[in-house]
Amino acid sequence: MVKPVIVEGYPPASTVEGEFRDDSGPFDLLSSAGRLGSLAWTEARLHRIVGGWAPEADSADAVVVLDRFAMGHAARSVLLVDRLPRLRELPRDALVRSPGAAADAVLEQLGALSQGDRLAAWVVVASALADAYDAHLSRCTPVADRPLLARLPAQLDRLRADAVDARTRIGPDRPPVEMLDLLEATCGFTA
Repeated sequence: MVKPVIVEGYPPASTVEGEFRDDSGPFDLLSSAGRLGSLAWTEARLHRIVGGWAPEADSADAVVVLDRFAMGHAARSVLLVDRLPRLRELPRDALVRSPGAAADAVLEQLGALSQGDRLAAWVVVASALADAYDAHLSRCTPVADRPLLARLPAQLDRLRADAVDARTRIGPDRPPVEMLDLLEATCGFTA
């Protein structure tokens, strides 16, 4: 059964009755907008966190890489906000909000990490974001979601390329970041 998206002051939304009444069918407008708003909020927060790491980096190369990652988060946040529905009855700021306590906890822990753990943790978070975007794109429709389908896949490719670059910089001997794994980072971004 589909979990409805609840936005304060607005009726709950769920997918249409009938053949789409499952968790794999297309999103209705409000459910899609709620998820995109949460992802936009998460990306904006990651921009601040990762961008804040750059001045503390130990090399000029690391500063450039962290800045590139931070700017990718900013670009995706703007892209998502620009693709939110434009309705008088539903202000965008009601949609751009935290996905919930799990995402808040992950981002809080990410921001508090020491320099040596940051890149490995970012890879975990980037993988979780990529999974969230894949899940969202799999439920988009060519007509209703055309603007998003035209732009988000390229940004998703950039995120994945950045994650590969980060994994290469970390090296194969680096253990995974257990703290973020324990917080189940992958479930927190699309509550």
